[in-house]
Amino acid sequence: MAKTFYVNCPCCRALIEVAAEDGHVVNKWTPSERETSGIDKMSAALQKIEDDKKKRATLFDKTKAGLDEKKKKIDEAFKKEVEKVKKEGIGEKPLTPFDLD
Repeated sequence: MAKTFYVNCPCCRALIEVAAEDGHVVNKWTPSERETSGIDKMSAALQKIEDDKKKRATLFDKTKAGLDEKKKKIDEAFKKEVEKVKKEGIGEKPLTPFDLD
């Protein structure tokens, strides 16, 4: 009857199966293998896709809000300039390319 011991490695945090008779390593599980062994990989992948989709939607909304704010500032500046021109009037007619001939 072969006895084995399970040891947690302090360096790499892997789980190591050691044979008691000769001290040889029978099997080794890395931390990532141990964590995902009990979780269905397909449902984890679907959850990650959903999380990424939500993250992209939030980023899109933030960017859209920033662009809307920028547009609002530009529109306000344009309206101020239009009011300024209406108030002060246009001094001279701007030059056109035909005036230079």
